[in-house]
Amino acid sequence: MSISSLTDIAAIFRSRISRRSMLAGAGWFAVGTAGCETQRETKTAFQVAGPSMAPTLWGPSVQFICAACKVPIRVDAEHWKTVRQRVAAVRERGASPPRCWHCGTPVDGDSIAQPTRIEPDVVTVVSPSLARIQQRLDTGDKPLVLLKHEDGIHVKRILAGPGQVVTADESGRLLVDAAPVALSDSPRLPIDIDEQRTGDIPSRWSCVDDVWQRDQEGIWSGASLGTKSKSGLVWLVYQHRNVYRGNVVSRVLDDCPANLGIDRRLHPVDDIGLAISIQPQAGVDVGKNQSRSDRRVHVISWTEQGSRVVSQTLPEQPSEIGSLIEFGPTSFRKGSELDASGLNSEGIPELSSKSPIAVGLDPRSVANARDLRLWRSIAWRAPQLSRWELGTDEWFVAGDNVPVSVDSRFWGPIRANQIVGVCEPLTQKS
Repeated sequence: MSISSLTDIAAIFRSRISRRSMLAGAGWFAVGTAGCETQRETKTAFQVAGPSMAPTLWGPSVQFICAACKVPIRVDAEHWKTVRQRVAAVRERGASPPRCWHCGTPVDGDSIAQPTRIEPDVVTVVSPSLARIQQRLDTGDKPLVLLKHEDGIHVKRILAGPGQVVTADESGRLLVDAAPVALSDSPRLPIDIDEQRTGDIPSRWSCVDDVWQRDQEGIWSGASLGTKSKSGLVWLVYQHRNVYRGNVVSRVLDDCPANLGIDRRLHPVDDIGLAISIQPQAGVDVGKNQSRSDRRVHVISWTEQGSRVVSQTLPEQPSEIGSLIEFGPTSFRKGSELDASGLNSEGIPELSSKSPIAVGLDPRSVANARDLRLWRSIAWRAPQLSRWELGTDEWFVAGDNVPVSVDSRFWGPIRANQIVGVCEPLTQKS
């Protein structure tokens, strides 16, 4: 289904608190005076409907487990009906099946036999203060708002406000005042979960020179190879693959697990985050051994402007189960230019757009590593070379489920009197 033919069903539909409150809220929508700074603040709780804001906010949804890699897959309840119809068409007519975003295994009747239904998220809607909304935009925040458009009520994220210019570059990447849209609290859209790649599903990570190996539980170590005394860093390198194209090596794409089975063009993304669990070597005294071992985790990230490196020091008193180390997309953007002389390593792996991440560990201080996870931030896109110059009473809004949402990219900017209130999540279910 193409983007232009998708219907935005991210409406707010009923109040969780009571029928009376629902009617009161609906009445307030009808007579609310958006932008009036003297209006008494009103707060009402509402349930979310539809996939436009997934995975930040979910309407009624269904979750099932991939039969092959055991990764949970969650989709909108209405879209779930389409998934089931497509699975049935595969059996009846040999149609193309929907595939697991993680391992590429076709979704079949066995996968969806025991789905779990999940209630919608709830948001608190507060009467709007345009000054506060503008203040949040000025500090880099991108607030969620409830708005009226035509005959519907929608929840969207404000990306730009009065006087700003919204454009799309030649690749369709959305820009505000010529800068890519960045969301500090972006939900993590998963790219790869290494521990879920076992059995016949190979890991996408490899170790340079096979110094470390991966066991059947997904743990990377070199103890069996006698590498505890090895000097320098051991490098684990990630290589991405496209599960919709026969698992061919490719760039990381803006796939969204919530859109299972929706056919669309996928675009490259560069804002990648990494998490890794580290088990330190037993008996390593930080004070005495700091000089002879590197107690940092080094990560090299590929960018079109060149590779960059960021590092984090392992905790001095890690837990028995190890330490979770995380690197967000922002840390990679702010990382240092790669200088091989600054790393105690005999060989720095060569990265590319298809192998964008490498992790360097010193086996004298690190016993093993596990649960490597890659995720990406939301990447908004619009028709190539689009342009919107916002007037003094105009706001640009978009949904977080970029390919599904119908918003200012199709409507154009909205006006202040369309803003019903500011949304704050009350409950969220992942």
